[in-house]
Amino acid sequence: MWKAGPWRLVAAVALMALGSGSALVGTAITRATATPATTPATIQPDRDVSWVSAGVTIHGSYRAPAPGATGAPAALILVGTGNIDRNGNTPLYPGVEFDDYEFLADLLSAQGIASLRYDKIGTGATGLGPYASDPSALLDKDYDELRVQPARDGLKFLAQQPGVDSNRLILIGHSEGGGVAAQLATHLGDAPPLAGLALVEPSYGRILSLYALQFGAQMRAAVDGGGMTSGDAATLTSWMQDGIDEIRAGDPPYPAPGPVPLPGATDFTADMQSSIALNIYGSDPAQVVLAHGMRSAYGKSGDAIDPPALAGQVRIPTLVTCGTKDFNTPCVAGGSPGSGVSALAASFVPGVAQFVTVPDMVHGFRDVGDDDPTELPDTVNYPFSQVFATAFSTFVARFVPAAPIPLVVAPQFTG
Repeated sequence: MWKAGPWRLVAAVALMALGSGSALVGTAITRATATPATTPATIQPDRDVSWVSAGVTIHGSYRAPAPGATGAPAALILVGTGNIDRNGNTPLYPGVEFDDYEFLADLLSAQGIASLRYDKIGTGATGLGPYASDPSALLDKDYDELRVQPARDGLKFLAQQPGVDSNRLILIGHSEGGGVAAQLATHLGDAPPLAGLALVEPSYGRILSLYALQFGAQMRAAVDGGGMTSGDAATLTSWMQDGIDEIRAGDPPYPAPGPVPLPGATDFTADMQSSIALNIYGSDPAQVVLAHGMRSAYGKSGDAIDPPALAGQVRIPTLVTCGTKDFNTPCVAGGSPGSGVSALAASFVPGVAQFVTVPDMVHGFRDVGDDDPTELPDTVNYPFSQVFATAFSTFVARFVPAAPIPLVVAPQFTG
């Protein structure tokens, strides 16, 4: 019997989104063992910090340079969609520690790079702040104010920290955070300039289009495996597209959504219908900032962000990665050439971005080898990808001053 694990309903949990002449496609980068000319700055353990943005106190974890250090690079890590905290953990799976973003912070610390990651509005210690008592006040707030501006303010926080070189700021975006990072990198506003950009397993298109692609792929797989009928899939696909069209063609406030089209649905079909209802037709004000309230000013303005269109405007060194077993933000979406993260990477001006395909890696940076785990919590039983770690560490190392470690580019697999 065909069975889809709950993690396959990825948009309900998390959107978990080089020019061709200079892309490093299908290669891994390894570090030579030569002794660096200088020792990277010592980076301190996490300490809790906060700043105010959009009227909300944003809580985060900051790893500072050692006292008295100077000239250290610093990176801001932007998390993905859904109820995911600064470490990549979610109350949907209590007791399961994914720690995706702590892993990135560890890689940065090893290179002597300070880092900041934070609970976006609606999650973790940040929560809804003053909006908790009246979530409806969020309905007239747009994506820039609630999602992008806190990142701008995070960059300003970093630039002001002792020991940090404000000319060596790196922005790292994962999943939907990649779309936020692309928007911020091309619309700095009051944020300080960036030295580098890393889009790791990033959102590769408009968010509603990605939901449609993900849900469509899941329904096709379910039909092929006997998990739902083709008629039910067609009904839900049409209903989903109607919801997307209504959001894009209209303006908030939107009318309350009507009833679901398959009230008697069971099993996977019921789960899929619920996921579409939550992500496309969601209108709960408290869910808006978790991307489950797209029928709002936040949702409409967030959907307007088009990462491939923004990529062509980026002029700073950029890393783009995709794992070959990343179902959420695949290298090629739905098996269609010219789609997915590979298409996003191709949208950069030649010479700006480096594109690395990582074998056997899922969305949370884990290397699952020949396995194909269907339950999201099961992925924590696998190690973080060393191919990804090497490529990421090599990219960010270029921002560390006076550390000329030779690089060796070694073809290891085909993209």
